[in-house]
Amino acid sequence: MPEPVPRVSVLTTTYNGAAFIRQSIDSVLGQSFRDFELIVVDDGSTDATANIVANYDDPRIHVIRNSRNLGIVAARNLGFAAVRAGYVAALDHDDVSRPTRLAAQVAYLDRNERVVLVGSAITTDDNGKLCRTENSGGSTPGMMRWMLHAGNPLTYSSVMFRTAAVRQLGCFMREEFELADDFDLYHRLLAIGDIARLDEALTIYRVHSTNASLSARAKLFQSAVKILAGVYRDWLGAEAETAAALVVRHFSERTPARDAATLTRLGEYLEGLLGCFLATYPETAANQSLIRQQASSAWWGAVRAAVRSGHPWLAPRFLARRALSRHYQPSLLDWAGSLAIGIMRTARRSG
Repeated sequence: MPEPVPRVSVLTTTYNGAAFIRQSIDSVLGQSFRDFELIVVDDGSTDATANIVANYDDPRIHVIRNSRNLGIVAARNLGFAAVRAGYVAALDHDDVSRPTRLAAQVAYLDRNERVVLVGSAITTDDNGKLCRTENSGGSTPGMMRWMLHAGNPLTYSSVMFRTAAVRQLGCFMREEFELADDFDLYHRLLAIGDIARLDEALTIYRVHSTNASLSARAKLFQSAVKILAGVYRDWLGAEAETAAALVVRHFSERTPARDAATLTRLGEYLEGLLGCFLATYPETAANQSLIRQQASSAWWGAVRAAVRSGHPWLAPRFLARRALSRHYQPSLLDWAGSLAIGIMRTARRSG
């Protein structure tokens, strides 16, 4: 008898993940939703990863072991080629799924045929310290489409997507966008359907020194800029790459701007992108209002970071861009606290 086809394929890739892989696998086996297979691609690990995975005696676990390390994109593509289910849940070897994750995401995709991928809010685990990430602006498909134009609001280990939608693209992950390959996937999927995010934190994302996104920051930055520059080109022409670099650096990476010229240009690009987006993707009046508020909140976040990094004289730049600032009003406490921190850091440098 052929093995029954599961409803969900959980796809995990690992390389020297002995410190984390057991908790990751246990979080899948502990799901309240039971109709799944777990595909583990061991990308040529040289530590105890293979032995740890081999010790599991569960027919739902399928292991692909590469004889040498091929890299994360090739490993993900090998895993995707082996999936059998209609839905695929991604989970990196160092992250953990909450027990209700699969049930919640399957139910959402079953109810929303236009949605091709759904993520979730996350909790970060930084050396045992758990922190729920903020999700400003809501997580509707219209909002998520905008937020994907101004950064990356999704954590790969939180997403579940339709297998058929990805196969329609012709390929899963693309080598030329390695480390931002998931971000590239989201943008290609936007051409097919909607992307959404559940507000419940269904994934724990572990922060540690061997995170690929931390250890190869420059490569991640270049790949993300390349993706957004392609998205912006029809709107901004020759300025697309410059705008993309500023958006990635100051909105995605949250690096504070250090001078008025940089902050001013960032605001100009954000305002222009918002106008182009709303003209290209007409939304309901309610969604437009929420999207404008999110853009304004992001603008305040950039100004706030600059001020708090020791540049308090940049605070008026927030109000200077009225098309953005009028949709979000920081609290007086936030204003005062940011100025105080900025002044203190300026004094420390000069002292």
